[in-house]
Amino acid sequence: MRKFVPQVRMRFLLCAFAMLCLCAFVQAQTPVDLSKFDRKSGVSAVVKGTLLEVEWPTGEGEIGKVAVDVRKAQPLISTLQVGDKNNLKTIARDLDPAVILTVGKRDLISQNGWNIFFDKTAYLPHESFVVAMDKKDVKVVTAGGQTEIIVSGASAGPFSGSYNLILYNGSPLMNVAAVMSTTVDSTAVLYDAGLVSKTSPWEKLYWSDTENFMRDADVKSSDTAQNRAVKYRTIIGQGQEGSLAIFPAPHQFFYPLDNAYNLEFIWHGANYRGLIPGYGIGLRHDPLGDRRWVPWFNAPPTRSNASISFAC
Repeated sequence: MRKFVPQVRMRFLLCAFAMLCLCAFVQAQTPVDLSKFDRKSGVSAVVKGTLLEVEWPTGEGEIGKVAVDVRKAQPLISTLQVGDKNNLKTIARDLDPAVILTVGKRDLISQNGWNIFFDKTAYLPHESFVVAMDKKDVKVVTAGGQTEIIVSGASAGPFSGSYNLILYNGSPLMNVAAVMSTTVDSTAVLYDAGLVSKTSPWEKLYWSDTENFMRDADVKSSDTAQNRAVKYRTIIGQGQEGSLAIFPAPHQFFYPLDNAYNLEFIWHGANYRGLIPGYGIGLRHDPLGDRRWVPWFNAPPTRSNASISFAC
């Protein structure tokens, strides 16, 4: 039976307490364009020195606030806060998003073109690239009840694009997307994603195991990253003033498989895959899937999107 393979749009959502961040590895300060921001939207966006500070209503009289550092050599998220306007709690600080794109080759000839399901992409040549961020420019755009912070200059192998942080009036969720495209044909991808810091903002981690028991672990910045099979595909980092839960967008995370196996979709620790420096928590895809047909995600030329979703 033919099965539809979704176009690549991997997205991470960051919920209430936490919002995401972007990496940058150069120097100088990036200009901020507010020309498409509606100051009557109920959201505040101001530039104070090297920070773009955005506040939005999260519901029930509370607000979320993310301070984006526009300096190229600094972590994207300087601080992430939530709470009453006069009593904001700092959930995390100095965070960077960490994204790895694993890029492979799609078989468009032997079967149904881009709708191919019986493809063994994982067993063909492929390569992994860390998404680098050059912070070329920053835009704040209003679209109805949504506010989007767009940071251009993302690149990973044959892909390029931007990191987009989407805030929703009345909700503590923040959607963080690496929106990227390629000009290379017959491309398929997987992704790993997470939040990392050179100085961990978390003291403990929590998750529900596959037997429905809540587990916890102390954070040690020297602990080598490990993968975990968890329920709800969620991991929670607890700091001094609040907690941040990370989970994927439910309908955009999985490439097609015959069965719903738990393939250890969560990771935490330092030096993830030997590619991500610092301590982080996040999501992952198993490149071999269920060890049978592993079609990955389609990435048609000029139409590909890579995004990643977390929630707090």
